[in-house]
Amino acid sequence: MVQWEVPPTRRIAFVVVLGLMAASVLLTVLFDDFRVGGYLLATAMALAAVIRASLPEKYCLGLLVRSRTFDVATAAVFAIAIAITTAIVPG
Repeated sequence: MVQWEVPPTRRIAFVVVLGLMAASVLLTVLFDDFRVGGYLLATAMALAAVIRASLPEKYCLGLLVRSRTFDVATAAVFAIAIAITTAIVPG
């Protein structure tokens, strides 16, 4: 029997963000259009920022890197940068 160190309910936020990131890669490969995957990746990063800003630290296990302010600011800047890059690169 597998004994988890962390209960599954405390990993849900990280798994959701990771799943969206994996889906963005999959959609980019399948549709051969980076815009769909790029916007989904930007959405995943924005969701990571919102989750990290709103949930307690015990539910942000994979998203917890530095201080809350640093993590939220970094994820938000990445989300904006990815969205802008996706929008301006000619397709």
